[in-house]
Amino acid sequence: MKRISKFLSLLMVAAMLSMLIPVSAFAAGEAVSEKEPTNELGLVLVTTEAVDTETVVTEETAGSTEIAPRPAVATAPADNSMEVEVVSEQPVIANLEPEKIETQAATYLCLTQNGVIIDVLATNSGSDYSYDTAANELTLNNFVGEKLDVESTAVPFKLVLLGTNVITTDNGFAVKAEADMNASGTGTLIAKGQATPDLMGGGINVVGNLVIDSGTYDIAAVGYESSSSAVGILAGNNAEDITPGNLTINGGNIAVTAYNSDYAGAFGLFAFGDLIVNSGNIDVFTDSPTSYSRGIGAYDELVFNGGYTVVESIADHGDAGALFSYNKIIINNGILDLCTSGAVAKALVAEGSIDISPIYGDVDRDATCLYLEPLSAQTFKKQHASSANPKTGVDTSTSEAAVAGAVLIMLIGLAVAVGKREAQV
Repeated sequence: MKRISKFLSLLMVAAMLSMLIPVSAFAAGEAVSEKEPTNELGLVLVTTEAVDTETVVTEETAGSTEIAPRPAVATAPADNSMEVEVVSEQPVIANLEPEKIETQAATYLCLTQNGVIIDVLATNSGSDYSYDTAANELTLNNFVGEKLDVESTAVPFKLVLLGTNVITTDNGFAVKAEADMNASGTGTLIAKGQATPDLMGGGINVVGNLVIDSGTYDIAAVGYESSSSAVGILAGNNAEDITPGNLTINGGNIAVTAYNSDYAGAFGLFAFGDLIVNSGNIDVFTDSPTSYSRGIGAYDELVFNGGYTVVESIADHGDAGALFSYNKIIINNGILDLCTSGAVAKALVAEGSIDISPIYGDVDRDATCLYLEPLSAQTFKKQHASSANPKTGVDTSTSEAAVAGAVLIMLIGLAVAVGKREAQV
């Protein structure tokens, strides 16, 4: 009986509670069950209901909702279990122009070997050369031929030297690049060119900026009577209007010989912009018996910041200059051994100023020969008979003898002093 009375009491409590719950609550509950489940982060929850495959709602930010395209979403499994898919945050993409990809390759690149022109852009490699299109870089490895011609409007054309490479022509420059160019490597380039009635001739002509970082260069240039000059290495051009070009030497070993028998002149290194020597070993010889013989020059500034430079320019019946500029010569550092001879001969020739660092002491700017070495350095790398620089105005052997004599006098004086002191004792 006690169990029956407890059961009846529970039924009465349940009936009383049901009378207290409003009918509207049940209606509201049914309405909520028909809605798609959601959460406070605004992430889409995938259910068994159909999903718009074109757009989905991503995370709400700053009170607004971004619409981002994504692939269609598959429906839920047949067991009606609920899965939650998190839509990752994406940047808004609107009105983007198609991406422009600029090619790195040269527009024209040919080698001439045994009279045959090799289209390097079509055939990227051979037994003695290889071309990296992405880097616009040509590597020569023991190549022997007659020409290297380049046209490039992209990134600077890069020439890398391995082994010993020989390029010789009787038709202008052995290497001609209408582009900015960088030269480097552990190998050697022997480049020789001869002028024609219509073309200057020599080793390398870059109609643009040329930078030499490393490598060994043996350059020879021969002129053509009175019409065309011989130029060892030329940056820029003056075939029609002057095309500026800078020449920068950061290292390497460069030997240049330029000869012209007639009036067009012989030039070693020349830039129709600035010529800057930061480091490296440079040896230039120019000879033009009846015309201009010029070693290293620039249309704008000629600057020396370091390196070891030797220049000899000869013009028996003409005008010789070791360094020259149509603007100014600036010598900040480095060792320079300069010598000229001819009817008119000067080591330094400039239409503007000649600025020489005080580290060289007093320098005769009108001298025919100069050996310039900073006062702090006593290397005397090369024997020289005379110089207008007071600091190195005597030959190395004489200077060494003077030092030895001074040391000997000091030793004799010391011996005499010690002898007198012992006699007093």
